[in-house]
Amino acid sequence: MSKTDQAYETLKRDILSGALRPDEPLTVATLTTRYGFGWTPLRDSLSRLEGENLVSLVRNRGYRVKGASFKELRDIQHARLAIETQMLRDSIHQGDDEWQKRVLLAHRTLARAPVLAQGMPVADYESFEAAHQDFHLALVGGGDSLWLGRFLTQIYAQVRRHQRLIVLGQAALSDPRTDAALLAALRSSSGIDQHTPLMDAALDRDEARAVVLFQGHIGMLDDLDQEPH
Repeated sequence: MSKTDQAYETLKRDILSGALRPDEPLTVATLTTRYGFGWTPLRDSLSRLEGENLVSLVRNRGYRVKGASFKELRDIQHARLAIETQMLRDSIHQGDDEWQKRVLLAHRTLARAPVLAQGMPVADYESFEAAHQDFHLALVGGGDSLWLGRFLTQIYAQVRRHQRLIVLGQAALSDPRTDAALLAALRSSSGIDQHTPLMDAALDRDEARAVVLFQGHIGMLDDLDQEPH
């Protein structure tokens, strides 16, 4: 792996984990001291991360970690809903026996994962996060569209970042009332009881029911009040 790739992977990991906080300045001098990478790998990595909307370049102020907000998360979830719904439809129509096995295995793993709770240990949250994402990727992974999968990977990174910030208390996305409601919605939608009916409908090839369940599952933020302006 090249130095640029190493720098990119390291910065991306720390942005997604919250080690680099929303709106935190990303000066090359500071990053060099912190990570030991040279100027060129860091500049190339920051430019690449800007293209993924994880870093922003502010005129006369330089690079900084992309901000996080309830409004942003809602927008991300709407994009996710559009792409993942189509992928779910494709999986129901195109998924083979191996797809069904992957879904069942991912569901079994999710059922054994720690329960989502505010302030839970980081290791437990990471176990839940991995199992939850693996289930959704398995569920919608039965189709053959590479482009939809690529878009979804980028969206998932943003979803994980925002959810991690709120669950682990690393940063506020809105006012305390909205953040509390968001956490409650995340906790409610994360349970295995929310995922089992969705899996059953998909494996039964019941497209209409699966889509309704999925849209209710992902569209939870639409029931929350908008972030105050």
